[in-house]
Amino acid sequence: MLDIDPIKPENFYKSDIEKTKLNWFCYEYAYCFYSKLREDSGLKKYRECHTQEDITAFSVHFSKAMKQSIHDKLNGQTSSVIFDENYVHVFYPKSTHKQTKLLLAAAAKAWDEHLSVCEVCPTRCISERYQYCVMFDNMEKEGFPF
Repeated sequence: MLDIDPIKPENFYKSDIEKTKLNWFCYEYAYCFYSKLREDSGLKKYRECHTQEDITAFSVHFSKAMKQSIHDKLNGQTSSVIFDENYVHVFYPKSTHKQTKLLLAAAAKAWDEHLSVCEVCPTRCISERYQYCVMFDNMEKEGFPF
């Protein structure tokens, strides 16, 4: 049975100081990525070989790893955010080239989808990335971010 909210916000902070807007952005991205992994027709074999818990853990892992690519882009070290195959291979060391490509394609689709929502969101998670994010607290208290 599919858990209604498999990605948990507390996976993105250990203490209040880590309740930043960037970590909230990563939480939301992990959820988008998880959805793509569950829906993408090209990843049927992947879903057959991995449990929901494994797919959830991978979504969280990948999203947290993406923080490095986000920082590199924002600091001018790269011209764009990079979906590094190492983010896949650290979690799935035996991932085939084909599976890795499919996972990275799903990651890119999730990224584009997530950014399209961010364009109209007033929270400004990227430009105010180090600021405290009250949405983590709202999730703890109310079960929803707003």
